[in-house]
Amino acid sequence: MRLTDIALQNLRRRKMRSFLLVISVIIGVAAIIFLYSTTQAMKEDVANKLDQYGSNILILPDTGEAMTFGGITLEAPTQVKELDMSLIPLMQTIKNKETLATIAPKLLVNTNINGQEILLLGVDFLQEFRLKKWWKVDGLSKNQPSAGEVILGSDVALSLNLTLNQNVSIKGQDFKVAGIIQPTGSAENDQAVFMDLAVLQKLANRPNAISLIETAALCYTCPIEEVTRQLSDKLPGTKVTALKSTLESRDTTVTKFNLFARSVSLILFLASGLVITMTMKSSVEERTREIGILRAIGFRKRHIIQIVLTEAGLLSLLGGLLGYLLGMGAAVYYGSAMVKAEVLIPWQSDLLVYALSASLLIGLVGSLYPAWKAARLDPTESLRYM
Repeated sequence: MRLTDIALQNLRRRKMRSFLLVISVIIGVAAIIFLYSTTQAMKEDVANKLDQYGSNILILPDTGEAMTFGGITLEAPTQVKELDMSLIPLMQTIKNKETLATIAPKLLVNTNINGQEILLLGVDFLQEFRLKKWWKVDGLSKNQPSAGEVILGSDVALSLNLTLNQNVSIKGQDFKVAGIIQPTGSAENDQAVFMDLAVLQKLANRPNAISLIETAALCYTCPIEEVTRQLSDKLPGTKVTALKSTLESRDTTVTKFNLFARSVSLILFLASGLVITMTMKSSVEERTREIGILRAIGFRKRHIIQIVLTEAGLLSLLGGLLGYLLGMGAAVYYGSAMVKAEVLIPWQSDLLVYALSASLLIGLVGSLYPAWKAARLDPTESLRYM
């Protein structure tokens, strides 16, 4: 009789103990698969939202002077060249163009309003609102202002003593105050007047001119540094800079998710291994007489070890398969809703290999001590229980 046949007979005779061992593996593997899949979805969701929460790439003219925007001081090399709207179609030709979720061109113009030096910001309001999701604008009753309307930063509204629906004269033309941005703590938002980009280009007599471009690149699966390099190659005469603070914030969050998933998975792995060890140890103790008979009729120690490990390996593989199906199914159908992630979780067939490998490893490692103990049983001592 083959050792595998003996192991299968032992499993059939001890159905309840075999069932409990399989259940322990199923719970461990299913929990790890579910945790891994949902954590990956949460990680992707958080990374995407952090990327969307403002710009992470600035495109500036190559002026040879230091320029500050958004609290970031940037140095640029030698040649002076003004940006223009023709750069935007070029940005859409890079290899990773699908990652450019928002492209927000801006024209900065200083002007005098009621004796005060005020910064005018010409923007594409549709793109600007996508970029500045944290903005809270009082009074704006529609999606975006019209060409004859402006939005004021909180400090500008206070210093010019302007309220909603009042008119303000800018470069000889009257504009209606359509909204006032609640304080943001950023000078570029609180101390500026926002108006339609095309209107400001016309007022400043600078057709198609822009001062800079803010870009939100959704780059969960590719380095933003690579997108920056691609943009630099496509946009000569510009300085393309990734905002390190945004990248570091995203990377730190993603790293924490990874650490959490690995820590919990290790705990579950150890817990499953401990349950298997205790189950197999109890099984060996119950089979003292049986093992003594096998040893007495000529079975060697390695044969006993092989029988015990075969039993554990078969049950562990079965538990790993069922655990994968349970964990992956729960993640696909309920994972996104449970963790409130706006990312669909697909079936990941490659995890089946990892699940089977991990469950087999858990079973074999957890059964090593009971198998070794069974092999060391003295046949003469064991036969006393007959």
